[in-house]
Amino acid sequence: MFPSTNTAESHALHQLRRAPLQNYFASTNIQSYMPIILAQVEKLCSRLKEKDGCVVSLSDAFRCLATDVATGFAFGTPFGHLDEPTFDHEFNLSVKTVVKLSMLSRHAFGLFLPVLHRLPEAVAKRMNPAFGRVQWMREMMTSCVKRSMNKPEPAPGTNPDMIQTMLSSSLPLEEKTFPRLFSETRSIIMAGTETTASTLITIAASLLSDPGKLLILRHELGSAEEAKGGPLEYSELKDLPYITGVVNEGLRLANPTPTRLPRICEDKDLRYKEWTIPKGTTISTTSQDIHNNPEIFPDPSAFQPERWANPVDRKFANRYLVPWGRGTRLCLGVELAQIDIYLTVSRLFSPNSGFSMAMYDTNDEDWKTYHEFFAGFPKGKGKFGSFTGNWYHYGEWQQWDGDLTIALG
Repeated sequence: MFPSTNTAESHALHQLRRAPLQNYFASTNIQSYMPIILAQVEKLCSRLKEKDGCVVSLSDAFRCLATDVATGFAFGTPFGHLDEPTFDHEFNLSVKTVVKLSMLSRHAFGLFLPVLHRLPEAVAKRMNPAFGRVQWMREMMTSCVKRSMNKPEPAPGTNPDMIQTMLSSSLPLEEKTFPRLFSETRSIIMAGTETTASTLITIAASLLSDPGKLLILRHELGSAEEAKGGPLEYSELKDLPYITGVVNEGLRLANPTPTRLPRICEDKDLRYKEWTIPKGTTISTTSQDIHNNPEIFPDPSAFQPERWANPVDRKFANRYLVPWGRGTRLCLGVELAQIDIYLTVSRLFSPNSGFSMAMYDTNDEDWKTYHEFFAGFPKGKGKFGSFTGNWYHYGEWQQWDGDLTIALG
């Protein structure tokens, strides 16, 4: 149903599909898209500044940011979720609804999602407003993929988008059909949205819950910005020890992909301690087993950026930080996500940002990972914050499956 790189079972097919994407996600190409990425982070900050004195759902805001960064990188133009007045609450709710259905579909022979995807938007919306928004997103991606397929070859010096990169590659013709290109696009955008957003949610909630750690981060960022004379670039941020510890702890605790990812050794038996695992056996593991291991990360449930401060400890911990996987199936978008996370954290929590935030009507169950719907989702029933002055509610308060809500100003 979803013929993407991620769903390719054989190593040969996976490598075939991954090759052109590997080129597109190369550091040099990502750097050329840095203005688009930075523009989305700055738009997020601008939108939040408009809401000074109000309650805002950071969960929604971060998902809008991650989606616009992913779509901007894929097509050169973001889908504009950050422009939505409510940070596109309806769309974010629809994503959660669909991923829950996908889990049911997984255990029901894949019956639910194919039916949902074939429904006209009007019908889907009558069944559930969230479904209509999913169909809107599907139609947007369909339009963008078809437009890219019909574009002329880029002029010299002009960057091709992701679809053009795949079309100009050495992939066989059957790998360049619309269903294949659409499925690849959907897979990459959806994977790049929830993982980045959940990490940012974890970081923000952890910092706002611990003023001491937030103060250390603000001091580090403020000193570095003063020395430079302005905001820091990603290349400068990733060399700062405390924000790096903050990002790493966010990734470790968020476990952005907690699902058990299947792997198959095709050519030989594997030996693990006293057990032999025959070749061709599917093995599924989850990063949570490593990230929550107290022998590797003492007091694993605690947010401790300091555990990454010592170079020796950091080298040891880095061996076991695996939110993006490892090996030949390492997540393609690692660097894109890291840039998004570093820039967002620095722009929101720098002493020069002008933001004053406090969590509002939010507890741990509203943001800590509890459910595994491929990505991680919280357990709680947080409330959807309002977006206008004097705590005036935007519409009705809506029950929400976990929402990091803050008060600004």
